[in-house]
Amino acid sequence: MDADNERRREIAKLYSEKLAGVGDLRTPPETPNLISNYHHYVLRTGQRDALEAFLKENGVGVVIHYPVPVHLQPSYADLGYKKGDMPITEAYADSIVSLPIFPELTNEQVDTVVAAVKKYFEQV
Repeated sequence: MDADNERRREIAKLYSEKLAGVGDLRTPPETPNLISNYHHYVLRTGQRDALEAFLKENGVGVVIHYPVPVHLQPSYADLGYKKGDMPITEAYADSIVSLPIFPELTNEQVDTVVAAVKKYFEQV
């Protein structure tokens, strides 16, 4: 497991370096004294839906892991929250997309994903 986590960290570092300054992307921040295992590599963009569609059309398996914030899930309806009660959480839910990240992903495959993301932003 340690080797798999280290490989995901390597992939995350490649993504972050190669996607720095691309479009309006926000990559996961690095926090001193915290080491992520990058179970997901989550980007934020104001163009999430269009980017997701473009990447899928170009063979990149992206996922939106949390499209509905917890407070708006049907199982929490009895708490009485409504859209607008947690605007930051809702903005994140509307802007996040996860790139492929798993230990077996090769550097060449990372480059393919990065190239597709860059191609999208070159066209918009």
